[in-house]
Order: sequence, then structure tokens, then C-alpha cells
Amino acid sequence: MKMVRISLVIVVICIGYTLFYFNQYHIEDERASIQSNLTEWENRGTGEEIKLDVLEVTQLDNTNSYIVLFETDNKNIGYAHFLKGWNGHFKIELSGHGTNVVSYEEIKTNNGMYRILVGKNPDFKIHHITAKLINEEFSFTSNVSKDEKFVKYKKLPSDLKQTFPADLTFFDENKNIIQNP
Repeated sequence: MKMVRISLVIVVICIGYTLFYFNQYHIEDERASIQSNLTEWENRGTGEEIKLDVLEVTQLDNTNSYIVLFETDNKNIGYAHFLKGWNGHFKIELSGHGTNVVSYEEIKTNNGMYRILVGKNPDFKIHHITAKLINEEFSFTSNVSKDEKFVKYKKLPSDLKQTFPADLTFFDENKNIIQNP
């Protein structure tokens, strides 16, 4: 009798966890579902409606993390960090958008830390961007010369202690620094 109770408790816990999991990871792996759920997420608790268009979905190497690049109706660029569950569906971890031409963000994945550059390249003036950590000896360069809007990323070495902030330097095709892209 005691064994039956224990088995019943285990079954109830498993069912509860499964329901909880499927409720969290409910966004289908298709553009329309990603866009509608992200729009709902972005509009939670705001008085005005933000309309957005999903531009790109990028998986960060072999992780369960995906970066969704989007543009708002007022032409601001944003990104969202989606996690893919074992059921093949997504949940939204975080998002943000603003008026910056390029944003530099830190993303924690199931396979280490990543830095991402998300943004736009007005009139294709920017050839490449160098991100250099201020408190560590680490930098990376991303070519954006052919990208009007982009997501670029780099896995950070695990031995770094301070991965933020970073200086971003923008270069044109002649390797001249661009002050205000």
C-alpha cells in the first residue's frame, strides 16, 4: 500500500511538471507563432501597442538559445532571447529594443556565455565593428558590410571574469573610424 502511494505521488509530480513545462515552452518553431507571441510579450503592461516584424531567427552555435531580430513600426531594432525546449517549442527569456544603431548584449546559454551585436547599418556605412572588453583582454570583430540589419555573436572564453562593458568601434571600408554611424 505504501509503495502504491509513493508511485501515485511520483506520477502526479511527473504530470504536474510536464504540464508546467509544456505551458512554458508553447511557442511553435514557425515565424507566425514567434511573431505573435513576441508581439504579445512586448506589449505586456504597456499603455501603447508596439507593432513589430520578425526579421531573422539565429541559433547561437549548438545551444538551445536563439536570437530573434525584429524591427518595430517606428524602425527601431530589437532582439529577443528565445530558449528551445526538448518539446521543440520556444519560450521567451528576455527582449529589448531601442534607438541605438547597434546594441551589445550578453547572453547566457546552456553552453557558456555569448556576446551579441544586434543592429542596423544605415546606408551600409559600417564595414565592420570591433567590440573590446574594457576590463579584460578580449575583443572580436564582425563584418557587417553586406548587412542592412544584423545579429552577430561570439562565444566568450570561460576564463573571463568581467564580460561587460565593452567599447564598440565602427569602421568604414577603408578602416577609418566612424564616429556616429
